Amino acid sequence: MNHKLTTNDQRLTTKLPKPLPLQPEELEVLSPRTKLSVSEWAEQKRILPKKTSKISGPWRNELAPYAAEIMNALSDVMTREVWVKKSAQSAGTAIGENWLGQTIDEDPAPMAIVMPTENDVKKMMRTRIRPMFQSTPTLLKHLSGNDINNLRIGQETELDNMFLYIMWAGSASAMASVSLQKMMLDEAAKYKEETGGEAGAVDLARDRLTTYSTTSKLYAPSTPVLTGDAHDVEYSDTDQREYWVQCVHCKQRYIHRWEPAYVKLEKDSARNLLSPKDYLYGDCAHWTCPECGKRLTEKQRWEGVEAGKWAPRDCKVDSDGRIIGKVFSNPRKGYHISSFLVYPGFITANQLAYEWARADIAWKAGYKRPKQNFINSRCGDSWEEREKVTDEKIVIAHIGSYEPEVIPEGVQMLTAGVDVQMDHFWLMVLGWGYLSEVWTIYEARIDTGDTLELGNYEILRHYLNATWPVKDKSEVMGRLSKIGIDYNYRKETVMDFCRQCTELPIIPVGGDDSVKARVYRVADERGLKRYDLNVNNLKDRLYYLLFESKKPGPGYFHLHKETSEEVIKHLTSEERRIVYPKNSKKPKNKWVPKTEKAANHLWDCAIYAMFAAEIAGATMLRDPAMIKPRPKQEIKKEGIRKIRTKY
Repeated sequence: MNHKLTTNDQRLTTKLPKPLPLQPEELEVLSPRTKLSVSEWAEQKRILPKKTSKISGPWRNELAPYAAEIMNALSDVMTREVWVKKSAQSAGTAIGENWLGQTIDEDPAPMAIVMPTENDVKKMMRTRIRPMFQSTPTLLKHLSGNDINNLRIGQETELDNMFLYIMWAGSASAMASVSLQKMMLDEAAKYKEETGGEAGAVDLARDRLTTYSTTSKLYAPSTPVLTGDAHDVEYSDTDQREYWVQCVHCKQRYIHRWEPAYVKLEKDSARNLLSPKDYLYGDCAHWTCPECGKRLTEKQRWEGVEAGKWAPRDCKVDSDGRIIGKVFSNPRKGYHISSFLVYPGFITANQLAYEWARADIAWKAGYKRPKQNFINSRCGDSWEEREKVTDEKIVIAHIGSYEPEVIPEGVQMLTAGVDVQMDHFWLMVLGWGYLSEVWTIYEARIDTGDTLELGNYEILRHYLNATWPVKDKSEVMGRLSKIGIDYNYRKETVMDFCRQCTELPIIPVGGDDSVKARVYRVADERGLKRYDLNVNNLKDRLYYLLFESKKPGPGYFHLHKETSEEVIKHLTSEERRIVYPKNSKKPKNKWVPKTEKAANHLWDCAIYAMFAAEIAGATMLRDPAMIKPRPKQEIKKEGIRKIRTKY
């Protein structure tokens, strides 16, 4: 049915006003908005100030291609923590600054930046944060009065859309109770272990993020310091991603390292490094591909970095950029950045070789810090603090020409050490002379069956009752003056064995970390003396005998001519270094196995035998040259003359 408009209807239609066009500001509010990721924000809005940046102007991801994924991880809703082990001046802190800028401009939330000390905070504020705000208009508009002096240290800075805290880790007041969604722990490896008597800075940081537990973000870039410190432990709990660069020649991928297969340093005729200046000003260092061995110029090295790709630990990247291996979803990501990934305008192989050569000179002069600084600041790796290094070559040099199972000239006392295992024992017999000169006489693994069974100790008892012939005096036999047996593993059975062996000079011994001020402590075990040992002290003594004493004589550890490779490995299985126990805030300098499953049983046996010698009075043995021969005593009994000899 058709209807014609009446006059009134026509009047209404003609009087309807025309809609006004939307203003640009209104369109911006009404239009759906997509947040920029951190890497996108940096490229579009970050301006690097000339007075603080070697390359000023707009931020370019192409100058740090490895940084893009790290920045995007900070934008990823599934990622909670990002830990970075980085070399110096490799954009680790700049990534955090970009994250700060993107947060303020795109995704406002309460955020904190934490530095190791108050002075570090002041320096960062003066040289990085304020210049960043001043050079980036999109950030300055969020600051009250557009005045960079309104950025505060140690207390909140109120922006137009969020609160920002810039603090230091060394003050409990600076880590006051505030709820945060985002936090950057810059140079976390340099934080003090404790903060004002409270928990560590990392633990305090996580406490501040609990209110936003489902959306929180923590970013912790740091130049590493020591293996096992707080930052190293946290990084070890991530997926530990490495950056696989690509060779321009063979197209294979690899991880840049400071090793001969990756960088060639020319040397002199004696295979020593050249002078530092030769590397700095000459063409004496160059990169190589470990796959094809071809030389890489700085430009080619950089092309390989530009084509690089991140992959988690235990994975590889093939020539087509595919990750080979299992990639798990991990809310804690880790990234390792070395100076070998940095733009050639900032660092070259010649500069690195110069620093390495200088560090090598200092190392040979007894100064380790320059080499540690190179490992930390250039390789981006943790330094393993090794106080006493046990080198197999040094021990091998102690192998002599005397026969095993025979007491050589100079020995005045025999002791033994026994290490108890699940179904066998390890035994070492040592001979002691004047001023702690020591000889190995015998060592063995004795298989017995379950060492919980006392009856299985009879085989060991047979060995401990054995006698040993003296060189060139086969009629003279030596017996053990004292035996130390480890009680820690099978305590009750070992104690019963010691009580049973009344004919043997045997004592139960065991390491005890609570014994610190002295070498040992004596405890009573139902009428039997038990010796708790300060094993670190005793191992220091053994280290001197084996590794620091160079010439046969007083204080030297001799090894018989048939000393096996297995024995050498046992005697070099531990080293003294600084470790960070899981249940302790403070580092400890102690003897530990070099690897998780290092066999150290004969090393322990030597410790027990050395302590047994101390108890038996080996330190009181006289100089053989000063001992006058005792006259033979004639004893007449029923017409038979006997000669009494004393070993």
